[in-house]
Amino acid sequence: MKINLTAENKEQELILAYLTEHANEELIRKINNGTPFEKDGNTLINRKSLDGFMKYASGEARKLAEKGKQYACVQDEIVYGWAMHYFEEDAVEGTLYNSDGTEYKPVIKAVTPQNPPVSPVQPQNTNVQFSFFDAPQEDDEPSEENIQNAMEELINEEQPVPEKPKGNAIYQNYMNIQSRYPDHIVAYHLGDFYEIFGQNAVTVAKELDLTLTGRDCGLDARVPMVGFPYHVAEQYIGKLVSKGYKVAVAVTIDNIILKEKDLSIDAETGEISDDETQEKDLMKNYHKDALLCLLELFGSDATIG
Repeated sequence: MKINLTAENKEQELILAYLTEHANEELIRKINNGTPFEKDGNTLINRKSLDGFMKYASGEARKLAEKGKQYACVQDEIVYGWAMHYFEEDAVEGTLYNSDGTEYKPVIKAVTPQNPPVSPVQPQNTNVQFSFFDAPQEDDEPSEENIQNAMEELINEEQPVPEKPKGNAIYQNYMNIQSRYPDHIVAYHLGDFYEIFGQNAVTVAKELDLTLTGRDCGLDARVPMVGFPYHVAEQYIGKLVSKGYKVAVAVTIDNIILKEKDLSIDAETGEISDDETQEKDLMKNYHKDALLCLLELFGSDATIG
């Protein structure tokens, strides 16, 4: 069987010669008669030419270049493989024809811009006459009862509820304290340890050369945490204060002592010596029984009055 393709140049002659030698009868029949092709809801005839293949091959060569393969030329075997695929694969679109033999031209629907409806402007009557009944009367003034009702409605309006901290009870308590002292590092008493959470834990671990770990606080991820035993709390807190940090020591959620400045650390024992004035100022803010716990914790010799 003869292949009904016309070569227009030397390159196309080489492709035609390869197809003539290697194409079977079924492929030659596809090339000569075309194949059914569905497009835009129409059943068409898909015919392919050597000129269409050259465009297809150029596209395949560009794909190779995009993958970083720079070629001055493409090997013959590769091009011949493209040719067999182009003419054999029914899904590759060539030139489409209607059943009557005319070339298929897709219908392009014109889009008519839609202007928004314009409402007619009603003329305004400038010759408005007022009567005596249009004037404000004394009876139009709100009564005391109306004012009282309006005030009650304003008071009873739903007030925004502050967002509750997320996580378990321990983490919520910690974050409540942290919100009260945003510029302090909160050290929270838990069992035999003082624990620090979040970004402050990262800072403290770096400053004090402690191991940074994490705690499951009921959130999507573990919260960074660092801790130290209560019996060495003086030493660690004193080092933080000496480095310029402010520390809020939370014995409980309600009993909090602030360590901010004027602390000195004994070079031999590591014990903290509070400034006397600062210690007295802190004592004014706490109940006597609560201060007993704090003084026992920090080893103060101050007298509680």
